[in-house]
Amino acid sequence: MTLQPQLDRLVVATIPRDVVAVSGPEATVYLHGQISADVTALDPGESTLSFLLEPRGRVEALFAICRTGPDTYVADTEPGFGEAMATSLERFKLRTRVEFTPQQWQMHSLRGPASAVDALQDAVNDATASSSLVVRRSNWPLAAGFDVLAPAQSAERPDFAAVEVISADEYDILRMAFGLPAMGTEILPGDIPNETGLVDRAASFTKGCYRGQELVERIDSRTGGRRSVCRLRASVPLAPDDRLHDGTGTAIATVRNAAALGDAVVGFALARRDAGNTAYTTAGEPVLLAELF
Repeated sequence: MTLQPQLDRLVVATIPRDVVAVSGPEATVYLHGQISADVTALDPGESTLSFLLEPRGRVEALFAICRTGPDTYVADTEPGFGEAMATSLERFKLRTRVEFTPQQWQMHSLRGPASAVDALQDAVNDATASSSLVVRRSNWPLAAGFDVLAPAQSAERPDFAAVEVISADEYDILRMAFGLPAMGTEILPGDIPNETGLVDRAASFTKGCYRGQELVERIDSRTGGRRSVCRLRASVPLAPDDRLHDGTGTAIATVRNAAALGDAVVGFALARRDAGNTAYTTAGEPVLLAELF
C-alpha cells in the first residue's frame, strides 16, 4: 500500500537527533557483541538500522548506525534516548577500549524522487568529503532520500538552496506515509523486537551472539511474533491507542500513531499477524493495513 499521489518533489527538513559517538580501537568488537546489527559488514560511509536490547531481549532503542572510520561510528536516534543508549552501552564494557559520547546533533533529511535524490546526493558527497558531516542513505522504504548529520552547534551544513524546506511536523507526517516507525512513538521501550516489523532489517541472524539475541532467535524460529507494527491508511481521524476490529467486532489492532495527509489519514498500528488487509473502527469505518516493506 502506498499513498497517492507519490512523493513527487524534493523536500528537506531539519530534525533534532540524539547521537552517540563511538570510538576506540576495540569499538567494532565491542559493538558486535552488544547491538543487533552486524557492524563488521559495514564499510566506512555505510549505515544500517539496529536495536539495542535489554539482556532479556526487549527493545531499549532503535537507531541508525553509520561507520565513519575503521574504529569510529555515529549512532543516531530520536531525542530523549541518546543518554540512555550511551549509559546502557557503557554498562558492560569493563576494560574494553571504547568510548561512548552522547551528543545533540541535527539531521538535514532530504526526500523525493529517486533520480533527483541520487543526483543531489552525489553533489553533497563531493562537497562534504573533507568535512565532519555524516551522510547516510535513508532507510525509508517508499521514498528515496538521504540524511546529513552534523553537531547541533556546527556551522557546516549542506547546500539545499533549491529544495523545498518543510517543517519538522510536516516531515513527520511524510515519515508516517513513506517511512519507518520511530523510537518513542511507534516503537516503544520494552517492545518485542520481532513485533516491530523491522527485525529483518535491524537484526543479523548470522553474526553470532549479541545482547538479547536469545529472545529474537527463539521467537523467529517459532512464530515470528504474534503481532507486528504495520502501516495504516484511512479516511477518518484516528488517534494513538484507538482499537481496530475485524468484521465480527474482535479487536485485531491498536493505532500507535496517525496524522492527516491530504484527504487521507496515514500512520502505524500494532496488529495481529492474521489481521489481513482491512480493519474497522468502532464506528465501522474501514482502515487499510499493510506491511512496512
